Amino acid sequence: MMGCGMPVRILAVVVCVLGWAGAANAAPPTAIFPFEIFDTSGEPPQSDLTDRLAMATRVLSEALEKTGHYSPIDLGPLGAEVAATAPRYRCGDCFLPVARRAGAAFAVISVAHKVSSLVTSMDIWIFDASSGAATAHLGGQIRGDTAEAYEHGVRFLVRNRLPAQTPADPGAQAK
Repeated sequence: MMGCGMPVRILAVVVCVLGWAGAANAAPPTAIFPFEIFDTSGEPPQSDLTDRLAMATRVLSEALEKTGHYSPIDLGPLGAEVAATAPRYRCGDCFLPVARRAGAAFAVISVAHKVSSLVTSMDIWIFDASSGAATAHLGGQIRGDTAEAYEHGVRFLVRNRLPAQTPADPGAQAK
């Protein structure tokens, strides 16, 4: 007959093993920088543009997390440093020190290039935060200059253009 302490010990071992296995399979922390706009359309910006870019960033964060390969981290405490890196699509790798300071293994930057109210190109780059190497580029065009078009575009790019194999340990990949 087992003593009262034996089931508790077995339960403790199971919890420790499952916790360790979960930690070993955890997605790497990922700094997802806010979506930016590069507008060459010559048209006046729409009043909902700031909200639309924030929504696109939120959708990107959720979609990448759903893949199981990325774990978005909060860049809020580094807001001033994040803002100082804008525009990231023209700054080289100026965002990498901010991603590293946030404890990220990956850094994600994204831009919507508005050509006209009908055509916008979207680009999402994923970088190894330690080496600066690009690990993925998701690019495509969307039709329309609306929140729905942006949301659809982000979801499409993550679902259809994100490589199936992503580096599990970004620091371990070839540089």
